[in-house]
Amino acid sequence: MEQEITLKDVAGYLDDVGIQFLATIGLDGKPKVRPMQYMVMEDGKLWFCTNSKKEVYAELQANPAIELCGCKLEKDEMQTPWIRFSAEAVFEERQDIRDAIIEKSSIVNTLYRDMRSNPIFKVFYLKDIDGWMSNLGNVKGLEKRAGFAKPVHFKF
Repeated sequence: MEQEITLKDVAGYLDDVGIQFLATIGLDGKPKVRPMQYMVMEDGKLWFCTNSKKEVYAELQANPAIELCGCKLEKDEMQTPWIRFSAEAVFEERQDIRDAIIEKSSIVNTLYRDMRSNPIFKVFYLKDIDGWMSNLGNVKGLEKRAGFAKPVHFKF
């Protein structure tokens, strides 16, 4: 029986990882990868934030396609789970999401707590999420081990 992953599972895993890596297509046409932090799940969507003066904002305006990858190294490295998915970034003006992010993230709180409506503070959610969860021990060529989780595909 194949394991089913919910959006809530993905959000919980991203929270546990802490920092993920977001890949975009740069304005120069070359791939760009940077650390990014998932913020909140609201209305059945994964929400993130950025600043409209950053390159990532301009890149996502020009091409909203992203890939996100994250993992948190476990003591048993072979059992370290990882996640990778593609999606499309959709910017939306949502003060309730801004407020939720400010309350959750100490860094965002420090930057925007007194400027909750600052127009440079942008929030976006991901749509058409399509990805996989697996672990580092599940590598082609290694002997099959019952303890390894099999890769699980998810799509939202």
